[in-house]
Formats: sequence, C-alpha cells, structure tokens
Amino acid sequence: MNGKLSLAASHVLVHSGDIFAASGLIKLIKLYRPSLKVYHIRRAEEMRQVKNNRLRLVVGIATDATNVGDMSHLFDNMRKENANLPCVLLGDSGNSLLSALFPEIPVMGLNASMTEIFEFLANHLARKNRLPQRRTTTTPLLTLRQREVLRMLACGASAQQVSDSLGISLKTAYVHRRDILMRLNICPTYYRGMFTE
Repeated sequence: MNGKLSLAASHVLVHSGDIFAASGLIKLIKLYRPSLKVYHIRRAEEMRQVKNNRLRLVVGIATDATNVGDMSHLFDNMRKENANLPCVLLGDSGNSLLSALFPEIPVMGLNASMTEIFEFLANHLARKNRLPQRRTTTTPLLTLRQREVLRMLACGASAQQVSDSLGISLKTAYVHRRDILMRLNICPTYYRGMFTE
C-alpha cells in the first residue's frame, strides 16, 4: 500500500520527529488493536493528505527530536478542520514548555508502562467515553499575549517577525521572549534546540 492510500485510510495519526518512538508506539497500538490503521508523519506538511473524517485520534510524541512548532501547526490545523477530534501528547508530563504550548491537550509521560500508555490512548479512542480535552496538571501562568508570542516562537518566528505580526515594538517582543523563558525555566540552549530545525 502506498503512503498516500494508507494515510487516507488511517484511524490514528502519529506525529513525531523521533522515528524510534513512533515505531514503538505503532507496534504497541497494533499489539492491542490490530484492526486500527496507524500512520506516522514526521512533518506537519505531510498531513495535507489526511482525510479527517477517517481519523479517530491524533497522537503527538514530544521528544528531543521533535520540532514543537511543527507539532503546534499540526494540532491547530486538525482542530480547525474537526473540533471534536481528540488529540493527545506523549512526552515529559512535567515539561513546562508542553504545558504552555498545549494547555488543552492531555499529556501522558513517556516513562509510563505499555499498559498505562495504551489505556490512556484507548480512553481517547472510545466513542462513548470520550474524556474531556482538558489538562489536569497546572499550566504555567502566561498571559494571552505571552502565549501568542510563545506559539509564534515555536513556529520559528524571529523576534522581528513577532514584533511585526503583533504590532508591538521589537524591544517588547524581546522582553516577552525573556519573560516566557524565565517563567518556563528554559535555558537558551534548550530554547535554540527546540525551536529551530
């Protein structure tokens, strides 16, 4: 089956830049539910081929190899086309960056057991017992403007682009970036690694 056909028929979409984590999750899903069609994409651009009426779940895997800006694009586009489509994240559940970027998306820790991960996914796959799309953990206290700036930075925008897009001064854009990094306890080297390709 070619990639385009398998993507059109998929029920679960897995997004991750980490091929090993994605293949492990796909094997786990196939072990428990062999009838589900699962497809892996590495970049948000690949999701243009997805037929949303066939999707039942979108899973993002956030590891060091993941571009969070790309994942942000994917979740935003999926939610625009189908607001009821459940999206979940597998990543470090204590990661303040994930909490700030995706406050409404439930997160399961990657260090959980196979059974816990599958039960987490199965609860979101169940049509009758859909869990609410709310996080139970506390999210960092960022203002609405800071969240906008963080989303733009995660998508690869420079401080100048943030300034132009939001109609704020360049100095204000830099101050927002500094405040966000301090509030999320992100060091500059981690920031450069997560937000650039």
